[in-house]
Amino acid sequence: MTKRLSQHLWRLLSGAIAATAIALLLQVQIFQSLEQIAYRCLFDLRGPVPVDERVVIIAIDDVSLRELGRFPWPRHYYTQLLDQLTTYRVSVVVMNLLWSEPSPDDAALAQAIQRQGATVLAQAWDAEGDMLKPVPILDQSAIATGHILRQEDTDGLVRQVNPLLQSQPALGFAAIQAYNLVAGSVFLPDMAAPLWLNWPGPAAQIDTYSFIDVLRGRIDAQVFRNKIVLVGATAAGLDPLVNPFDRNPPTSGLYLHATAIDNLLQNSALRPLGSLQFWLLLLLSAPSVSWLLTGWNTRQQLLAMVGLCGGWGLLSLLLFHANYWLPTAAPISLFILTAATVALCDRLREDYLLRRQVTYLWHHYHQDLPADTQAGWTSTQKPPRPKGALSQVAQLADLAQQLGRSQAMQIAIARSLPMGLMAVDGEGLIWFCNPVATQLFQTTVGSLIHPAVVPHWLSATQWQTSLDKLGFGNSVRYSDLHRSDRWFDLILQPLPSQSALHPFTGNASNPSFLLILEEITNHKQAEAALQEAKEAALREAERSAAASRAKGDFLAHMSHELRTPLNVILGFTQVISHDQALSIDHRTHLKIINRSGQHLLSMINDVLEISKIEAGRIQLNKTRFDLFHLLNDLEVMVSAKAQAKHLNLAFEPAANVPRYIATDEGKLRQILLNLLGNAIKFTEVGRITLRVRPTKSSPSTSPMTLVFEVEDTGIGIAAEALEQLFHPFTQVNPDQLTHGGAGLGLAISQTFVRLMGGDITVHSIPNQGSVFKFHIQVDLAKAPHPADQVSNKRVIALAPGQPTYRILIVEDLWENSQILVKLLEPLGFDLCHAKDGQAGINLWKQWHPHLILMDLRMPVMDGIKATQTIRAIEYSRGIDNNQADVTTIQRDENRAYLEMSSLSALAFVRTKIIALTASPFEETKANAIAIGCDDFLRKPIQESLLLAKIAEHLNVQYLYKNQDIATEVQSSFTHSTLLSPEAVEEALSQMPRTWIQQLHDLTIKGADRLMLKLVSEIPKEHDDMAKTLIHWIENFNFDEIIQLTKSKLN
Repeated sequence: MTKRLSQHLWRLLSGAIAATAIALLLQVQIFQSLEQIAYRCLFDLRGPVPVDERVVIIAIDDVSLRELGRFPWPRHYYTQLLDQLTTYRVSVVVMNLLWSEPSPDDAALAQAIQRQGATVLAQAWDAEGDMLKPVPILDQSAIATGHILRQEDTDGLVRQVNPLLQSQPALGFAAIQAYNLVAGSVFLPDMAAPLWLNWPGPAAQIDTYSFIDVLRGRIDAQVFRNKIVLVGATAAGLDPLVNPFDRNPPTSGLYLHATAIDNLLQNSALRPLGSLQFWLLLLLSAPSVSWLLTGWNTRQQLLAMVGLCGGWGLLSLLLFHANYWLPTAAPISLFILTAATVALCDRLREDYLLRRQVTYLWHHYHQDLPADTQAGWTSTQKPPRPKGALSQVAQLADLAQQLGRSQAMQIAIARSLPMGLMAVDGEGLIWFCNPVATQLFQTTVGSLIHPAVVPHWLSATQWQTSLDKLGFGNSVRYSDLHRSDRWFDLILQPLPSQSALHPFTGNASNPSFLLILEEITNHKQAEAALQEAKEAALREAERSAAASRAKGDFLAHMSHELRTPLNVILGFTQVISHDQALSIDHRTHLKIINRSGQHLLSMINDVLEISKIEAGRIQLNKTRFDLFHLLNDLEVMVSAKAQAKHLNLAFEPAANVPRYIATDEGKLRQILLNLLGNAIKFTEVGRITLRVRPTKSSPSTSPMTLVFEVEDTGIGIAAEALEQLFHPFTQVNPDQLTHGGAGLGLAISQTFVRLMGGDITVHSIPNQGSVFKFHIQVDLAKAPHPADQVSNKRVIALAPGQPTYRILIVEDLWENSQILVKLLEPLGFDLCHAKDGQAGINLWKQWHPHLILMDLRMPVMDGIKATQTIRAIEYSRGIDNNQADVTTIQRDENRAYLEMSSLSALAFVRTKIIALTASPFEETKANAIAIGCDDFLRKPIQESLLLAKIAEHLNVQYLYKNQDIATEVQSSFTHSTLLSPEAVEEALSQMPRTWIQQLHDLTIKGADRLMLKLVSEIPKEHDDMAKTLIHWIENFNFDEIIQLTKSKLN
């Protein structure tokens, strides 16, 4: 009786284990994701069902937005809509729109709501929990209001609606309540329980009409008669909602409320079957299932498990058709786990019975094994388990073969090893010796170990010490034994049992042990070679580091030497351009100087960039920025050059390109400028296209890959020249020399792209065009913090009502300081100049400026030491970054304090410091911030950027000139008067050949001033040609002139 009971309990055990495991998993909601998948699958298998005809949607769609403007609209549109629906005799109008802010149109809209008589408005709660109700006049006019709060599950689907929240019904319930008042009687379920949505099908199957069509009266009135009309936004991106039928692309949140109303009208909401009694009954069924499966074979168990799972899935689908939602994932998991547990328990029980049988056979029959093998075992030991035996049956079959084979294999392995092995018993007799040991120790089996080792390998003292350690069961190792020109390691290891490894028996006072002699000559030689290589590598690394430092110093010096005079040239062109007395000719010449300087600066920057790359000083400066804004800027920058050559320029970003990303904005801008500039330079007719797209159709994870393509219809590149395309200072076609450039742009672009985690490729067909494609790794980002924009209007003075701002200029070169003086002093700033860091500190202590423009490279004391000294003095006075600075004081509403701020008052205010440098290295900015500077400007200094930085840190307000700087000096012609290249070629026929030859030669030399002088000789009847040539010269479009003059000369 007891045996039968234990068998029954064993058969129930598997189901009990499975039920317990599932119950624990249910507690931690491990099946939530699986149930969500099953939920979606049930809808897919069921398919769409009819929607109640009383539900109609008026959609604020993309067509309406294009005609009526951006959303949100003025409310008079909704007044017109309600008046239109009133004439249509609509039962209820449901507005899925929040009108919590007052509007001038509210009175008219309220009257329209009253005229309609059954309008339900929406309300919600903001992030702080405050209720967003319609404005009072609209709230009083509406028949009811309902909340539009929705609860999305972890997979983004909304499965239920809360009928009542803070005494406010859901929008769908409020609509049905209003409908019951005006049109009919619809049963409402218990509002204390959630409404489980039964999605009828895709949103497209609900009768939906465009807002603009209804507003214009294009829809038949019978469509809306006695219907519940929902009005809301369905345009892309306004109110997205994912449901089982509309996942990609999603539908609108308006469909959620339409579904709730449909469920209430048809009483078709889902009824979940997941009560506590259900789960208890299901879990208690698991032991019964295991009791049945335990007596079956594996095939029967598998078929039963498949049948249970399939039957449950079919039952779930049938109940789903009847609007009942039966849990699927957890029950099926219970059936699978029960079957698996039964199979595992059966296997464990079988394994236990076989193991007991093998042990029984071993204890009774191991004495029949060969005597030399039997000697190592006793009747109380367990039988050995052969390697590779997968079951107790295999162990039983392999037992005799393994015991007989093991000794032969061990001896064969020991004899073939490249090291010496000797086994010694307690009497010191060698009972095993492989060939290597025989040769090295000059001994044989049966000899004594002592004369073979002492004194040739170990001293008598070492030998005795080794025997003592072996007696305690410890191993002994002697390393780096040198014999002749060879090196060895000698190891002595105690053997676990004397009788297990030799055929002799007896009592011995010393332990038996194994002697191992391993030759390490090759290892010592490799170690010596490695050490030598390591020392050589260290020397080479030191030389490389020294060379890198020298190159870095050279780059810094060259950047300073090149940028400093350029700073003077470009700076004074900005100063002189402010002179209102300049003639148009002088102003034009000044613009040419400025453009030439900018062109030279661009060339210098490219050369320095290549040098930084070779010196390993290039790095990635990742920032958050607006990609769309960057693309717009690029389009503005290059469009003029494209228009000058009559080329079509198209920027085509994909619709799913993220707007805000994080990467190195400056490097991405330079890459695109290089590629677009080359495309315009080498294209004479056709178009240039920039495309941007992500590699995935729905970019939602970070990091992601963006792909950029620049395609042109230019001259193309020969296949044999593509390998040289990205080499510095290389132009792949001699005919391209007329196009200018140093051949650095593509080399720099390739390095930048690889630094940003991507690569660049090119596909080109000669005389048809080229496509440059690159991809980079970017992170998705939030919108960057709004920064002060650099105004494109010229600053003419400080705004009235502001104090006199003191600015200290610390600059060793008089020319550079004078640029800053000439730019800032006329605006109303109070300036003071120091020629080195020490003088700057002294003036700072006496004068207490609001801001310091600090050059970092100066004699006596540089700007770095001066900045650190100023910050240290401020810190000693208790002034740090956390205290209010001058900007905070200026923003104080009590302006009287600022007006009376004496020098002594400002002595306790943190001074703003902006670093000035000509360094080309990107880490210079980070270093400047680290030493205490508040900002950073790189020479040559741009006036607009300088003034923007001052405004940012001092909260300065400016007065601007009415017209834009970029258009202050208008050319005497516009693009509309420019001639095409064909027209210029025809007009050149009227000029003398010597004049054309002269223009051709000057253009090849790049002598733009002489070219302008020569163009001034063109007769007035060819004024349009002269204007076109001047425009090409000012924009360095020399290649066009060279081609036309060359064609005429030939």
